[in-house]
Formats: sequence, structure tokens, C-alpha cells
Amino acid sequence: MAEAQAIPKEQKIMLAVLALAGLYMFYKKAYLPQGKQINDLTKQIQETNKKIEDIKLKVARMDQLEAEYEVLKTKVAEAEKQLPKSEELPDLIRSITKIGSKHGIAIDNWRISSVVPKQYYKEHTYSFAVNSSYHKAAQFFVDVCQRERIMTVKDVKITPASGESSSDMSVSFTLVVYTYKE
Repeated sequence: MAEAQAIPKEQKIMLAVLALAGLYMFYKKAYLPQGKQINDLTKQIQETNKKIEDIKLKVARMDQLEAEYEVLKTKVAEAEKQLPKSEELPDLIRSITKIGSKHGIAIDNWRISSVVPKQYYKEHTYSFAVNSSYHKAAQFFVDVCQRERIMTVKDVKITPASGESSSDMSVSFTLVVYTYKE
């Protein structure tokens, strides 16, 4: 068999230099760009995962906000019943007349007095005059003030009715009705 010849020292150095140059080129051209690309992709994945978590939190918060919105919508509807945006005079007069009829009170006279604007609402005042007994008038006032809509009875003046009917009296009062100021 042929004996292996010894590789000269210069060739060994040359092979070592070529091997180092090859390793350097591999590192520079293949490994380093791949490592940079891996780092960039890792950062993108982390940013995307963070965005996903933020969106999940917002979606969870969205359900809570929708529930709060529904509750607030209900409260606004209730508040609008108590403090409507419009005066609704025909409905108001009908309901006052109906309450009066319920208690055997005929509304003899009523008139629009004034509208007083406040910061968030308006006060609509109406003057009424009725003939009634004391207890019927009191029940009438209670029913008027316990309606869903916010109203106030003030300036009540009670005078004995003229004539022979001693159980009746003349009652005049001011009804204040509130509306929301837009």
C-alpha cells in the first residue's frame, strides 16, 4: 500500500486559513443574517402577542361597557319620563283633569303663567282654580305630585266657597311642571 505522504506545513497553514475564511464567510453571509432575521421575527411575534392581549382586554371590557350602556340607557329613559324634553301640554291637562275627575273635582279655570329657564331645566307654571272639599283637594294634590313626571304644587290658597255649600271651598294653586333644557 501506498504510504500517506506528510502534508507540508505551508499547505496546512493555507488549509487552515481557507477553512477560517470559509467559516468567516459562512458566519457573515449565512448565520449572521439568519440570526438577525430570527431576532426581528421574535420581536414581531412579541409585539403581535402584546396587541392580541390588548385586544382581548378591550373585548372583555367591551362586554362590560355594553352592559353599563344598557343600564345607562334604561336610566335615561326613566329620567326622560320624569323630566321630558317637551312640555306635552295637552297630555298634561288631560291627566290633571282625569285625576281631578277621579276625586270628584272639576277644574274650573286654568291658565299658563310663565316659563322660567334654569341651568339644566325649565319650569312651566300653570295657575288652577277648583272647587272642592279639603280632603278631596289634598288627595288630588297627592296624586298629582306622585305621578311619574316631576311636578310641584305651590302657592295653594284656600278660601271658603261662596254660597250655602259649606263642605266645598275654592282652591287656587300653581302647578310647576319641569322639562329638560336642551
